[in-house]
Amino acid sequence: MNQADRLWLIFILVCSISLTGMPTGVSGSDVNDLIFKGADFHYKGELEQAVTQFEKAAVIEPNNEYVHNQLGILYAKQEQFKAASGEFERVIEIDGKNTYALLWTGILDLKQGNLNRAFDTFGRIVEIDPNNANAYYFLGSIYNFRHNPIKAIEYLKKARDADSGEPDTHYRLGKSFHNLDMHSNALLEYQRTLSLNPRYSKAINEIGWIYYNQGDTDRAIGQWEESLKINPKDRDAIFNLTKAYNDIAFEAMNGGNQKKAVSCWKKTLSLNPKNKAALHHLKALSKN
Repeated sequence: MNQADRLWLIFILVCSISLTGMPTGVSGSDVNDLIFKGADFHYKGELEQAVTQFEKAAVIEPNNEYVHNQLGILYAKQEQFKAASGEFERVIEIDGKNTYALLWTGILDLKQGNLNRAFDTFGRIVEIDPNNANAYYFLGSIYNFRHNPIKAIEYLKKARDADSGEPDTHYRLGKSFHNLDMHSNALLEYQRTLSLNPRYSKAINEIGWIYYNQGDTDRAIGQWEESLKINPKDRDAIFNLTKAYNDIAFEAMNGGNQKKAVSCWKKTLSLNPKNKAALHHLKALSKN
C-alpha cells in the first residue's frame, strides 16, 4: 500500500466515526485529527505514539467505540492484556452488541485460559450476528479442544459457509473430518485450503498422511517434499519423511533388498543426521 492509499484508508476510518457526544467547545476536527494521527502511528508500528493519540481522543470523546477498540488492540499488541480487556469491556458497556469488542474479549479470554467465558462470549456474538464467521470459527476450535469433533465440524462448517475465503477455517474443518476418519471430506477441505493459500504447509502435510495411510507412499512422500520446498525446516515434513523412509527401509530389508534399504536410511540421515534407527542399521550393515 502506497502513501496515498494509506492516507485515504485512514481518512475513510475517520469519516466513519460518529462525532456525537463531544464536550462543549471541542470540535469534531480535534477528535478526528487525533484519530488520524493515531491510525497513522499504528500503521507505521509506532505503538506508544498511537496510544497517546487515542488516549487523548478518549478523554475528549469518552463514548467513542472506535477509539476504545483501537486502544484495546494497541494495548494487546503491547501485551498489556488487562488494559486491553478494560477497553473492550468499555465498548461493550456503551453498546452491548458491538461484535468487534465482544470478539476481542473472547480472544483475550482464550489467551488467559478462560475457555468457558470465551465460549459464552462467542455464543453471544452469533446470537447478535448469525453470519459472524470468526465467532463460529472460535466456537468450533473450542469444541475441537474439548475433543468434541462432531460439534467442531458443525461450527466450523458454519464458519466456512459464512466466510468461505478463509484458509484456516477449511484447514480446521479438514482436521475435524480427519479425526473422525472421514478422509474424503478431509481431503476436500485441505484442497480448498490450498486453493486459497498454496503455501499452507500444514494442509499439504495432512494430505500426505491421507495418502500414506491409504498405502500410496510415493504420493505421500511427494506431499512432504513439497512442504520442504516451502520451508526446508518444516519439522512435521521432516518427521513424516524420515518415518516413511525408515518404513520403506525395514520393508526392503525384510524382503532381502539391502541396496534399497541402505538408500532409504541414507535419505533419512540426510534429513535427520541423528536418527537412531538409521544410524544403527547402517552401522550393523557396514560390519557385514
